[in-house]
Amino acid sequence: MNCLFKYSLDNKLPIDLIYINNAGEVTYRTVIVRKITVEGILTFDIGKQQVRSFKLANILSAAKQRRKRGVNYAEII
Repeated sequence: MNCLFKYSLDNKLPIDLIYINNAGEVTYRTVIVRKITVEGILTFDIGKQQVRSFKLANILSAAKQRRKRGVNYAEII
């Protein structure tokens, strides 16, 4: 996961996180990493449009963003 955090930090590109908060709720976030620390990461959460911090121990999964933003046109047959 640290490689993905560094990728987002260096390239300023979003990554997808699956995170469990202290209340036990699992959330899906799209973030851009701003800072990496020993305990966690400081990010800009694209969905909430806010700076957020995440504990490394609570991050369940991280991946490069797969979906592309933009208009999807239907194919005419």
